[in-house]
Amino acid sequence: MNEREFEILESIDERHWWFVGKRHLLRALLDSAEPPRRIVDLGCGSGGVLRDGSEPSLRVGVDRSPTALRICASRGLRHLIRADLGRLPLAGNCFDLVLALDVIEHLDDDVGFLRRSSGLCSKDGRLIIAVPAFPFLWSRHDETFEHRRRYTAASLARAVRSAGLEPVRITYTNALLFPIAAVWRVLVSRLAGGRWAPRTDFVSLPRPLNALISVTYRFEAWLLRRWDLPAGLSVVCIARPASR
Repeated sequence: MNEREFEILESIDERHWWFVGKRHLLRALLDSAEPPRRIVDLGCGSGGVLRDGSEPSLRVGVDRSPTALRICASRGLRHLIRADLGRLPLAGNCFDLVLALDVIEHLDDDVGFLRRSSGLCSKDGRLIIAVPAFPFLWSRHDETFEHRRRYTAASLARAVRSAGLEPVRITYTNALLFPIAAVWRVLVSRLAGGRWAPRTDFVSLPRPLNALISVTYRFEAWLLRRWDLPAGLSVVCIARPASR
C-alpha cells in the first residue's frame, strides 16, 4: 500500500462497516482460545485491530510505512517497529498470537514470509492469516492496494503447509455480503472494460446503511463461533508451527 491509502484508512477505519466487521470476526475466531498475552500484528496498518480488546497484553505493531506507524502512535499504541516484512527484527518463539491480516496477498514470496512468521510463535502460539478470496473477484480495488493474488481455502492451505505450518482451522469470512459483492464486482469489471469500477471498495455509505451492514457482522460472528463458512470475500486460516 502507498502512503495515501493509509491516510484514507485513518479517516474511515473506526466506523466503516468493513473494519468494524473485521474486528467482530476476529473476536469470534479467538473466543474459544485463551486470551493471548503477547500479540504481534505484522503489517499493522492504522492499528485498528491492535487497539481492539481490553485484555492486558503486550501488543506490538510492525509496518514498513511511516504513515501507518504515525497513525498507530497517535492512537496510543506504544510498541511499534518500522521494518520490511522480509526481515523481521523480532526475537523468535515469544508471541502467543501472530497476526497477518490482509498482508500476504501483497507479497511476492508469501510462503517465505509465513515461514519466517512461524518462528515468532511461542510454544503454544498461533498465527491468524486473512486474505482476499477467489481470483474471479479480482477488481480495481486489488490493483489500488497492490495485491499480487487472491486465494481460495485450498490455495491458502497449500501456502500454509508449504511454510511448515499446520492449519488448525480454515474458513471463509465476510460471507453474508458475498453474493451481492460477487455479482457487483463481476458486473462492474465487465462494464466498459472496468473503467467504471471504483478505485477502492472503501467508499463511504449513508450512516444508517453503514450501521445496518455492521450489524450483519455480529450475526456472522455468531455463525463463526459454531461453524466454518463455505464462501465469502475473505479466507482466514488459524495455524500453528507443524513441528510443535
